[in-house]
Amino acid sequence: MIKKSIYQIHAEKTGKVSDKWESYLEYYDGLFRGLRDLPISMLEIGVQNGGSLETWANYFVNAKNIVGCDIDEKCKNLAFEDGRINVVVGNANSEETNSKIRGLSNAFDIIIDDGSHISHDVLNSFFIYFPLLAPGGIYIVEDAHTLYQSSFGGGMLNDVGAMCFFKKLVDFISYQFWEQELLPNVFFSTFFGGHSIPLFIAEGWVDSMEFKNSIITIKKAKTPGHQKLGKRLVSGGELTVKDSDWLNLVKG
Repeated sequence: MIKKSIYQIHAEKTGKVSDKWESYLEYYDGLFRGLRDLPISMLEIGVQNGGSLETWANYFVNAKNIVGCDIDEKCKNLAFEDGRINVVVGNANSEETNSKIRGLSNAFDIIIDDGSHISHDVLNSFFIYFPLLAPGGIYIVEDAHTLYQSSFGGGMLNDVGAMCFFKKLVDFISYQFWEQELLPNVFFSTFFGGHSIPLFIAEGWVDSMEFKNSIITIKKAKTPGHQKLGKRLVSGGELTVKDSDWLNLVKG
């Protein structure tokens, strides 16, 4: 039996309205394929009419729970036939709402931030919820084009905006190659004033990042650390072009 793609599920769904850009759905089909049949937990910040939660429930048939969070009080009126879906109403970045979310699940395999899209909120949500990702989990910032807009607290020349932070985080993934030159708190001083950076960043839990049009994807490492290359593996014995001295040189 051929399973329907996220694109198909979204396009054919009835009931609660779901609003997603076409490119997101095609991208998610590849990104989530390996998780589709697993008993995952998922959090989506910002659910509007709740339709996307139904899409996720139809796609992740073996999901343990699917949690949505929205600040709009009208979301209290959302009702779902699927018992795996729960909606928490409140500001996702408040301690009270965070506590309610953690009461439903203390770890998530996928977190999607489709909330206010305001730069400051996007950063705070990342700092609060990335630690709740299970090792190997996926954190997604949707509608990241807003981070270029001053009306959302961003802007191309905003050096304290969320987009600037995520671009700097890309360099920190390769920290092992410049750790002798600059301390982490100095590197991120624009955002933390020279004080300690979040523990999950300092410990090296951010494994990789991908930027697409309007989407930022941050994957969590399975184990923390900055030595991410692993062992160097050289096979074969013929050195026709480069000799062993060159091999030793490029090790760095």
